[in-house]
Amino acid sequence: MAEEITKYVIDACALVAFFENESGAEKLRELFKMPENEFFMHSVNLTEVYYDAVYVSGEEKAQELFEKVVKLPITILWDLDIFLVRLVGKYKTSYQIPFADAFVLALAEKEKAIIVTTDHHEFDVIENAGELSFYWLR
Repeated sequence: MAEEITKYVIDACALVAFFENESGAEKLRELFKMPENEFFMHSVNLTEVYYDAVYVSGEEKAQELFEKVVKLPITILWDLDIFLVRLVGKYKTSYQIPFADAFVLALAEKEKAIIVTTDHHEFDVIENAGELSFYWLR
């Protein structure tokens, strides 16, 4: 009997924690090792990771980081359809969260996925509302 696939949406905070080897990085490493897991990230959230790297370390290091990201078992979604636009709008207006975080929530709903994050500040209220599932790295 084949194992059931578990889907995850990775947010920018989780990916930064992973690459900076911050607290919780080991939990994401373990998730990546499990073949029954499938990972997603929207390009808007990848942009967050990239611009943070440019800001902190410069363009060259950001490009090196980008090359590492594309080698991870994460499917990057580069498109934006009307269904996702509506979901982003729903979460942005319902919770007054940052625009990029609304993409994390919308993608998780669309894919029926668990959100991997460290961002309690933005997402605790959504978890408490019971709207989506979260996997906290810390």
